[in-house]
Amino acid sequence: MMYFLLSILFISFGIILYQDIRYRQIHIGLPILIFAIIVYMNIEIISLAEILKSALFIAINFGAITIYFSIKNSKIENPFSSYVGMGDLVFLVAVTPMFSFRNYMLFFISGMIFSLVLYGIFQNKDNQQTIPLAGYLSLYIMLLMIPNQFFSTNIFYDFIV
Repeated sequence: MMYFLLSILFISFGIILYQDIRYRQIHIGLPILIFAIIVYMNIEIISLAEILKSALFIAINFGAITIYFSIKNSKIENPFSSYVGMGDLVFLVAVTPMFSFRNYMLFFISGMIFSLVLYGIFQNKDNQQTIPLAGYLSLYIMLLMIPNQFFSTNIFYDFIV
């Protein structure tokens, strides 16, 4: 059963990668499906406090983005109108049960760096100026999940550093 659910997760992450790169939007059902599967698979180790801390971390980051662009443009800005897609936010919330809070922060920061590097590599081949953040983060999670299946440690919940 676990391998079946992992296969669905990989397929869902792959579809998000494709949709976000191709159309710069993702279907809302995919993050919901991912959230449900992750909760089902990790129900024994998930802590509501960890999820809430991760959600607060996301809220603080998006609040800071809002304040930054509001000050920069001298008017109140909605970052979702032109800087960050709603699908990116929904995706970031959907994967919160996959990580402990500490590892989520590490994933968030390293995932942003990973996304910027990929964007820098593929920027010339793409005509759009936006970063397919949910897609690149999906690829990043898939790359993280592969070694997690072969080692006895759970890199998502065990202490990484």
